[in-house]
Amino acid sequence: MTARRRWIAAALVLVGAACGDIATPIRIDFYEWRLIVPAASGTGNDSLTFHWPKDRLPVRIWVEDSASLPENVPTAIAAWRRAFLYEEFDATIVSDSASADVIVRAGGAPGVQFSRVRLHSALASECAGATDLDISDDHTQLRLPVRMYIDPRSDPNAAGLPECLALTTTHELGHALGIWRHSGVATDLMFADPAVAGPSERDLATAEVIYHLTSNVEPVGP
Repeated sequence: MTARRRWIAAALVLVGAACGDIATPIRIDFYEWRLIVPAASGTGNDSLTFHWPKDRLPVRIWVEDSASLPENVPTAIAAWRRAFLYEEFDATIVSDSASADVIVRAGGAPGVQFSRVRLHSALASECAGATDLDISDDHTQLRLPVRMYIDPRSDPNAAGLPECLALTTTHELGHALGIWRHSGVATDLMFADPAVAGPSERDLATAEVIYHLTSNVEPVGP
């Protein structure tokens, strides 16, 4: 799908959104991205959707100098930029973790979470990933920073490790930009255990749709 066709898909979603909440996608070009959690009050569930607002761009990302992260994170940023016609998302690497919106570290996610929600993914033998989201009790705020973990859990010389680290980094950045759910299709990068090198057209279309709908979660801090 071309960028123009993805834009048309997003426009159709906006028309649909004007008529009410979207229960399922109206096209097969994108998938459900919202995080479904027990309601903050009362019964039922809350559907949480998030994207970085324009006044928070570029998203500031601090990257640990390990596990090829300094090479893979800029590549991941460039891969997701492809989803957007009008620079709705952008990110930059910063040197000070204290001012970062997103912190990317090598190694396994800690046993004590920095968050209410942890998205596990990329459960390959070579490497694994996780993203922690610190969501407020009332489900209206995302407390920054978002924390990404890229774990090279195999021998440094293991076959396939560089490819696993690269695709896992791009996958976790997809969560950080707002895809808070895994795709059910194995050919999408946002599948729970991805095997493709970069975002599929469905991944890119999903990201674009998110950034043309209203968020009900806003970033706060650092």
